[in-house]
Amino acid sequence: MSKKLHGIGASNGIAIAKVFKLEEPKYEISNNTVSDSASEIKSLETAMKKVNADIEKLQEIALEKLGAEKAAIFEAHSQILQDPAMIDEAKKMINNDKNNAAYAIHTVAQKFITIFAGMEDPYFKERAADIKDVTDRLIKYILNVPVLDLATINEEVIIVAEDLTPSQTAQLDPKFAKGFSCDMGGRTSHAAIMASSLEIPAVLGLKYVTKQA
Repeated sequence: MSKKLHGIGASNGIAIAKVFKLEEPKYEISNNTVSDSASEIKSLETAMKKVNADIEKLQEIALEKLGAEKAAIFEAHSQILQDPAMIDEAKKMINNDKNNAAYAIHTVAQKFITIFAGMEDPYFKERAADIKDVTDRLIKYILNVPVLDLATINEEVIIVAEDLTPSQTAQLDPKFAKGFSCDMGGRTSHAAIMASSLEIPAVLGLKYVTKQA
């Protein structure tokens, strides 16, 4: 028996293809303290260089696919990565409190995510998603957790996910990604805007679609 799901039509169209369920690698962030703060700072800075390289690549992809206006989101990601308010506070936690790098970045990021997510303006609410996108990638590099590359999809699929970040959506090739549906998101989310620009059918805010896939 089929089950009807109700969501938000974020990008028009009809697509039929096999399901590709996006499952992010799981990782845990411990609050273990460290004795070698310098090593943790180096780990953070090495991860930042990797994320910066990713952002530059994603910006080039988005510029080619979507144009300068949509690609500007990755300029914002670059600014988040270099934001002294976040990075300096994380380094202070590492140096003064002997927190490990992943825990420090996660703690500081959550503070900013909570602030922006609580704002009424949809534009500022989306900054919370940007901070999460950048810092999740940063933490994965610190912990040596694989970072998914959706550009490697080479068959026609409909992507089912809890959510799609701006960096993940920019990687999608409309030749293979025929559509996507997510538990989260709405018409003003980056995923919706990019899906519309790529002309990929998308339904967001389905709440339980990943449990049905």
